[in-house]
Amino acid sequence: MKCVALLIAILMVPVTTLANQLTDANALKGLKAVKVVCDVNVGDPKLLLRRMELIDDTYTQLIDAGIQPTFIVAFRGPATKYVTNGASYVTPENNAIKKDLQGWIAQFHQNGFSLELCAIAARGQKVPYNDILSPITIVQNGYISIIAYQNKGFALLPMD
Repeated sequence: MKCVALLIAILMVPVTTLANQLTDANALKGLKAVKVVCDVNVGDPKLLLRRMELIDDTYTQLIDAGIQPTFIVAFRGPATKYVTNGASYVTPENNAIKKDLQGWIAQFHQNGFSLELCAIAARGQKVPYNDILSPITIVQNGYISIIAYQNKGFALLPMD
């Protein structure tokens, strides 16, 4: 049994060492700041939660690399149901994930992210504007916002 544990530990060393050596230095070379607009439209709650984690990982890694990031998270489509105050928009079993997502939204707001929701998506998902979480700005057309941000130099980060 001890031999198996030792073998596993020995096999894990190269993986851990490799992970510590991974870098984006070539891509980031010469950059002091980046601007990112995340297009979040996924409706699967677990996948949506994973997208929030990836946005946070990206933000944190940029900060750690000495890059000043500006993030906009643009919600559209079925993601709309998860950025609401009311519990009736999602199934009861998904309310726990919705709470986790709302925690991410609060964290993003605290980090200075701009958060937007497409009014077309809200209407399509039958969500009244006054039931959208308060840190989120409702825009007339999410497509127009994303187009405009790209024309202002924001990199598009599609999130499904």
